[in-house]
Amino acid sequence: MPRDGLKLKLSIILVASLMTAMSCVILDGDQQSPTATPPRIGEPDRSINDLALATVQILAMYREGDQYVPIWSGSGSVIDERGLILTNAHVVDDRYDEYSHLGVALIERTDQPPNLSYLAEIAAVDYGLDLAVIRIISDLSGNSVSVDLPVVELGDSDLVELGGDLRILGYPGIGGETITFTEGAISGFTSERGIDGRAWIKTDATIAGGNSGGMAVDSSGYLIGIPTQISSGDDQADIVDCRAVVDTNRDGVVDDQDTCIPIGGFINGLRPVNLAFPIIDAARAGQQYIAGGTTQPPGGFDLTDTIFYNLEFSPGVTDNDTPVNVVRVLPSGIPELCVFWEFEGMVDGMSWSAIWFIDRELSDTGSIIEDSWGGGSAGNWWACIFNDLGLDDGLYELVLEVEGERLATESIFVGGNHTPIDFTLVNQSSDPICYAYLSPSLAQNWGQDELGAQEIVFPEAVSVFPLVTGEYDILLLDCDNNTLAEEYNLQINGNMNYTHYD
Repeated sequence: MPRDGLKLKLSIILVASLMTAMSCVILDGDQQSPTATPPRIGEPDRSINDLALATVQILAMYREGDQYVPIWSGSGSVIDERGLILTNAHVVDDRYDEYSHLGVALIERTDQPPNLSYLAEIAAVDYGLDLAVIRIISDLSGNSVSVDLPVVELGDSDLVELGGDLRILGYPGIGGETITFTEGAISGFTSERGIDGRAWIKTDATIAGGNSGGMAVDSSGYLIGIPTQISSGDDQADIVDCRAVVDTNRDGVVDDQDTCIPIGGFINGLRPVNLAFPIIDAARAGQQYIAGGTTQPPGGFDLTDTIFYNLEFSPGVTDNDTPVNVVRVLPSGIPELCVFWEFEGMVDGMSWSAIWFIDRELSDTGSIIEDSWGGGSAGNWWACIFNDLGLDDGLYELVLEVEGERLATESIFVGGNHTPIDFTLVNQSSDPICYAYLSPSLAQNWGQDELGAQEIVFPEAVSVFPLVTGEYDILLLDCDNNTLAEEYNLQINGNMNYTHYD
């Protein structure tokens, strides 16, 4: 239940899947995951110029007369001289029919903008991983072509380690920009539910937003990652694009009445290239491959039976996808905070978000926005926020959304002087209490019902539940959702009895 008068501030960062407000309709086929041929190992000794020639700009376009008009753009790496290009799924996502043609632009010189040269089609895609391979199919007039393009060699992203050198190439903006080269180091690795091993390679390299889908190579010139995850970076970062892709006014639809969200800033997360091997193999073999890409049905997904519940926090995840330890408060300096929840009524292909706030400010490192669900219809899931140097102290609040609708929220203190206590709710009124919300005053949402799905506090009854010390707001509702009590800025410094009267 959202708190009246407070709105989520969704305007600072986006992960790359935020851009999946674009669309695609791909025919179902065998969802195969072939094992890729191991990458060649050696010393290609590719120059930066050679790598630049294998980096392309990809444009989502519509046709107006005899002209192609770009809507958005991204980058890609040529991985097969016959015209196969590895990129992000969100760069080519056409599930909502927002574009009619995919264009591929190439350069002849690094000091000149790329030239729109070919049209392409999606050959294989995984929306959950946000990876895709496209295939050049024709020139701009629709005539079939045979191409022989410069390529980048595939590397092995399991072999790279902390401190390893990275070189990153791509196109930073929409139209008319020359290719951009930056370099940095590998600064860490992170995990993700449903992915074995490394889900992300973190880098300190500065990269503009239009580099989504571009090239990240090691010091030997092997492709080891795809720039994918976007954060705001510097407040002065150039905005690459601005779209209404989140239901910011909470009217149930995403339209021009919603806040325009800036897409751009710095990319700090690379998808390891090893995760793309099955997609690459399927594209090379001409096989249908689509994962996490269920097309939205007419009228949208039905969320009537979709629920997220039993949110719990933990300082980490076990190998069995369970909490390391369920906690209600965490000490200063922890590097990881995870939330676990149960779910029902989900459909693969639904868009979902896990949005983290720290003291009401949208996090630029942990939020997942408008990702494509691939976890099945029911079960349990988790999402984490990381900082290798230790998470900042503050109130961490998580908002879980499906198709833009808020399904669950919860918050937890990290650091500070917060000790576990018991909160006793005493009902001395004539009405049963069916819902009890106790939310830190700094939180923007009420969080979970402390009584759960079954418990009711009848007149003359009590309920005891765990809490930690701090300043709270309290909301009590009857079984018809009528307000019985609402109080703000309640100081709770130890075990407490709270009595509700008529």
